[in-house]
Amino acid sequence: MRWYESLVVGAPYFLVGFVDSNLTVPSVDTFIYIGLGARGVESEGKHCFQDAHSFLGEPEEQGETTYVAIGEESLDMVADKPGLIRWLQSEHSTSVPPLGA
Repeated sequence: MRWYESLVVGAPYFLVGFVDSNLTVPSVDTFIYIGLGARGVESEGKHCFQDAHSFLGEPEEQGETTYVAIGEESLDMVADKPGLIRWLQSEHSTSVPPLGA
């Protein structure tokens, strides 16, 4: 299932998944889409994203920059803002109640 309408260069997206193999602890990271094959030969044919902190930060404030290159087959882990909300509300997120609930 796709959690976004389209990929737009310079727009924010969320990479969603799980920290654990039991799929009980969701993980959400914010990235900016930088384009198809934007990282050169190593990312040819893949959609490239840069972590939002380094993309939007002042050059002197930037720490390590993280890039992610994702093939078409893995784009179901990408969400735009409405898609993130749907993902968090879906069975694809987590059905395990929080501790102490």
